[in-house]
Amino acid sequence: MLQSKICLLTLTFPRARIIWSSSPYATTEIFKDLKTNNAEPDPAKAIIVGADDDTEAGAGINAAAEELLWCLPGINAKNIKHVMNRISTVRELCEMDIFQVQDLLGVEPGKLCWEFMHRGETNR
Repeated sequence: MLQSKICLLTLTFPRARIIWSSSPYATTEIFKDLKTNNAEPDPAKAIIVGADDDTEAGAGINAAAEELLWCLPGINAKNIKHVMNRISTVRELCEMDIFQVQDLLGVEPGKLCWEFMHRGETNR
């Protein structure tokens, strides 16, 4: 149960970093090792980290549609912006035939995505 939730978390938020340890003590040791030879973090800098990297953050993006796209097989950090620039609605993606989806995502990712969206349909 926990493993499936962690998998879903990493698929939904691919930029998130997870450190797994066997105990709270082991966790403190890992953080201590990671901290070795590094200066104390500056809280002011930590607040703005990443803010300058993405100039399009939130600009005209439908967050619910983007979140839905992240959940589809074949959609990943490398192609999501391309997909969002090429389609105007999720419905448009769903109505594409397999060849159009493969053209958009690539052969194998497109096949995975199309088959997931059309799973259970009887008239393919």
